[in-house]
Amino acid sequence: MIKLLIISDDFTGALDTSVQLSASGATAYVTLDFNFNTSDLSPAIDVLVVDAETRHLNQKDAYDAVFSITEHARKSGIPYIYKKTDSVLRGNIGAELSAVLKASGQKRIHFIPAYPQMARITKKGIHYADGVPIDKSIFGKDPFEPVLYSDITQIIRSQTDTTSSIIEDAGQDWRQEEGILIHDSQTVDDLELIAQKLKEKDEIYLLAGCAGFAALLPKITGLLGAKPKIPKISPHLLIACGSIHPVSLAQCSYAARNGAPHYYLNPEEKLNPSWAEGEAARGLVNQLFQSCEESPVVILNANGSDEPEKTYAYAKERGMGLSQIRANVVTVMGQLIEGLIDRGLNATVFLMGGDLLYQFVKQTGIKVISPVCEVEQGVVLSEVLYKGKKVNIISKSGGFGRESLFMDLSERFN
Repeated sequence: MIKLLIISDDFTGALDTSVQLSASGATAYVTLDFNFNTSDLSPAIDVLVVDAETRHLNQKDAYDAVFSITEHARKSGIPYIYKKTDSVLRGNIGAELSAVLKASGQKRIHFIPAYPQMARITKKGIHYADGVPIDKSIFGKDPFEPVLYSDITQIIRSQTDTTSSIIEDAGQDWRQEEGILIHDSQTVDDLELIAQKLKEKDEIYLLAGCAGFAALLPKITGLLGAKPKIPKISPHLLIACGSIHPVSLAQCSYAARNGAPHYYLNPEEKLNPSWAEGEAARGLVNQLFQSCEESPVVILNANGSDEPEKTYAYAKERGMGLSQIRANVVTVMGQLIEGLIDRGLNATVFLMGGDLLYQFVKQTGIKVISPVCEVEQGVVLSEVLYKGKKVNIISKSGGFGRESLFMDLSERFN
């Protein structure tokens, strides 16, 4: 019986949040289906995770999608709802929190945005990454989705007329407050105290935050069970980088400096899905396949030198906007990865970026993705059923992980 619904705005977020539950023994099921029918799902499923893919939508469409999912869950009798938000507040945060609140019929939603384990904290309503206000950090310079404000109430006001207020102390009496209640937290202990107070006051039915607070959901909802069995993981890693985040690019560069073969896609290749169906792409797949047989880490990178400027210039000449650039890049990369798996790739596929993960799952027709565990903080191992065969997939958001991540994981899996 489904006891908890998690609504995410992208695929990596759906996995890095739901894995907090599956790692504690709950059975989690990740779906792209907005119109899920609980009677069609196994009674063994505790947690249903819906990837709403609203990160790149306009505010109205994001609001409508989340409202519909929440209303459906309420009518289906699911008691707990958790709106997963981006740990650096990208996307339609205010619009989506407002949608969940209004569709639920509740007076307030508790929003705990911090992820102290990843150095993302909230102090007096200001959100920080690595000690820097979020709009002044590298996330404020993102060419696709820059974070414009570090004041969370300002983000919310820019997207909705639903009221919001800051709760600076977990012991503060907020029972007369309504709307979106934003809880400060700077440490894991802060998160645990907030969870304890919410549990004591029976206010755990409508919550929001990122994977940081989600780690406490098993304890406060009682969704605990036998730990999952960890599958055998190939020490050979194929890194597919569809992210332009500086952290991801630094991880790729580090691996290349340490001997990992590094294959780049130029603008003409990555922006033309028809190229991925031709002879040149088949040749690249053959090279990647051979490299994966011989090397512990191999990188397929959508970002060559002088990027993203070269890609923008090429796209501008052909009348492509940012959304078309994003869609074409992940489509091409998804086709290459599928070709490798069809050839019998003997390597663990590591997908970086929610757009790439979503496109790969969608175009391959994968129906079920089951998060297993975190191999590192924010780095999730999942199992998928692809053409009757179980395949291991590792995924992460672009901004997660230390520079040596790929090489470290390959050594650990060996």
